[in-house]
Amino acid sequence: MKEILEAEKASLFPNEIPKWGEPYPNRLDKKSVLTSLTDYILQVNYREYKPDKRKVLAVRISDRTATLRNVAPPLRHEVYYFIEGELFPYEGMTKLREGQTPAELAEELLDDIYEQLYIWVAYDLTKGSPPGFGKPFDEPHIFKGSENPNPERITRLAPVKGVNPLFFRPDPVPVYTVDDFVPDVTIEEIFRHVDDLVKNDFRNALPEGDNPPIWETPLIGIASVDDPIFARFQDPEVEGSGHRLPQEWLKGARSVISVFLPFTKHISAHYTKQQRYSALEFSSGKWNGSKFLNVVRRSLIRFANSRGAEALAPNIDPRYDSDGWRPYWSERHVAFAAGLGTFGLHQNLISERGALGRICSVITTLNLKPTVRSYTDVYGYCLYAFDGSCDACIRRCPTGAITDAGKVDGRCETHGNKEHFKDWNYGSCGHCSTNIPCSRTIPAKIKRTLK
Repeated sequence: MKEILEAEKASLFPNEIPKWGEPYPNRLDKKSVLTSLTDYILQVNYREYKPDKRKVLAVRISDRTATLRNVAPPLRHEVYYFIEGELFPYEGMTKLREGQTPAELAEELLDDIYEQLYIWVAYDLTKGSPPGFGKPFDEPHIFKGSENPNPERITRLAPVKGVNPLFFRPDPVPVYTVDDFVPDVTIEEIFRHVDDLVKNDFRNALPEGDNPPIWETPLIGIASVDDPIFARFQDPEVEGSGHRLPQEWLKGARSVISVFLPFTKHISAHYTKQQRYSALEFSSGKWNGSKFLNVVRRSLIRFANSRGAEALAPNIDPRYDSDGWRPYWSERHVAFAAGLGTFGLHQNLISERGALGRICSVITTLNLKPTVRSYTDVYGYCLYAFDGSCDACIRRCPTGAITDAGKVDGRCETHGNKEHFKDWNYGSCGHCSTNIPCSRTIPAKIKRTLK
């Protein structure tokens, strides 16, 4: 009887993204995309070719159907893609050739982008990839690791008052620098590109209320693929052997661009210390903001392509997968490598703008100058690790997932936030990144020690 009920449940609630190679129950509706593109091509080629940068492809979460739309405040149940510059990044791709019909060109273009768009939409419309999903890599996995991987390899410092001796303290991380370096592109140019996206792209907005922005001024960091720290991530006490090296994702890779996007004050303004569940604005910001992270990823890929380079974002690549709670590409660890911040007891990244934000990254063949890490301690910005003087994230966590010996994977899921926001299709809790000393900055005491 139990097996029959489970089978019925599985048929009613199919896995959003099954294992690679299995039938996909919620594929992007190709017919509606074709209709939308045909309509767009007809409009922009009428009398004279005039591509329209206001037009977007709007994909509904419920049925994966697409419609042609003008730019407008976002709706929470839709995902948007610009036709010009995003679906088709090269100028003139939607221009009809002599004797060609709009339907013929639409079908030709859709055949080129459909699988790629299907991957993007899958990640935009789901909360995550279950273990086991992922297109296989073409080449055997490269495992380097460090010379002496050992879970017991911890810093044997004098005991710190107030810090649990079982709290894992990794060895100091060496600083990676390069000399006499002329980059293909400066970090300032990359910052301007992302900052312009954050300020001007209509998708950086909550679909609720007056559509306030989700993200504010970004932080940008660069890591070299030659930095030995990437091999260190493969050690069992870090991310494990499943973590892939940058060169495995992209042959010829030279650099990794990491972006930290801080949440605006709108996101946490109504998130009080007393409430059990997160504020609606926060849960919406996490869910809808994740779509914008993919906008940034895709935009940085186009940025590199426009400068004659290749680029790839592992987290929206068909090969992306995880082993339980250990992903094949950890955005937090990459940000640490790129000099953007250190970890806290809560395991969030603490940047100079605090822990209240999200991270994305892109691997590229551009030769970029690495950002020098101003820290060697993995927990260098965390007051608890420094002297035991702060346990705010422990006290804030309603599930006991954060302890004075570290974080318990998976316990966050017992919080009940998903059930609370099920009608909205949201669910992210943010207690351990809001209303604590490191929410918006590096705690002052640590700042003084860095001077």
